[in-house]
Amino acid sequence: MGKDQMDRRDFLNRLGLTGLALGLSATGCGEGREQAQAGSETKALTGSGPKEGLGPLDSGPKAGLCTIAFQDRPFYEVLELAAEVGFHGVEPWGKPDHLPLTRTDDPVKAVRDRIAELGIETSQYGCYVRLGDRQDPTEKDRDMDRAIQITKLLGTNICRIWAGTKNSELLSEEEWKLMVEDGKRFCARAEDASILLAMEMHSNSVTNKASAMIDLIGRVGNPALKANYQILNSSEDPYERARVAGPHVVMAHAQNDSAGRGRVLICEGTVDFQKIYDILKEFGFKGYFEVEFVRGETMQERVAALKADCACLRRIS
Repeated sequence: MGKDQMDRRDFLNRLGLTGLALGLSATGCGEGREQAQAGSETKALTGSGPKEGLGPLDSGPKAGLCTIAFQDRPFYEVLELAAEVGFHGVEPWGKPDHLPLTRTDDPVKAVRDRIAELGIETSQYGCYVRLGDRQDPTEKDRDMDRAIQITKLLGTNICRIWAGTKNSELLSEEEWKLMVEDGKRFCARAEDASILLAMEMHSNSVTNKASAMIDLIGRVGNPALKANYQILNSSEDPYERARVAGPHVVMAHAQNDSAGRGRVLICEGTVDFQKIYDILKEFGFKGYFEVEFVRGETMQERVAALKADCACLRRIS
């Protein structure tokens, strides 16, 4: 056993997450879960047994972890943590030191293989290519091409991108034009590769308002352009935001509004994510609800919060 593997095992042991450190596959959030590989055994995470209220794997959205939540930890360690806690998949963070565009093919394939070994999957690739910025068009196209290549190598068909650099109501017609031009070029590339581009619904972006995002999708006019839903605190009603964006949402980031109380657990905020899922499900949503950030200062506190958030998402049906 190599030193790096031993270090990760010791790290997980200290957190009470020993299964993967000993070479075992993924389990549920505090419950036993059948491993993905044929012939593997079912085991439980730390605790006295299955927790009540956790639904079967196909009763609601898949639960995912954005590796940015643990951007200070080694990438492979975060993959193991996600599987051990019980997530169905991961969204690799597209910046150093996780999975930036500069990674060559072989390391990306190694990531894909490790994710498969852990019994989970890649939900989407979280890149930072952005429509409508002032980057040289040749460089932007190169970055988009590489992001699409990495997405395919990871075995997923969704690549998360960004749209603009300011809120929609502040955009000039020239800025709208640039964003639409980028969107048409990027979507043509994505469509050729059978990839969907999911725009992050975020502040300082045209997607700060769901209606503006729908406007952009209409102007681009390519079915490859989709949405990555997330709430935007008090700037827009989260349920209406989901209804407007719903026909185009293929992925969702689950972080909750704390009403000024700081970061909270997903099930303790002001937004009901069961209701969000019920709305998105009306439009045929079959994607992930992903934990993007976690509460806590110490690693132990963050892992405890991660377990609670995973359990919260797994209860949605």
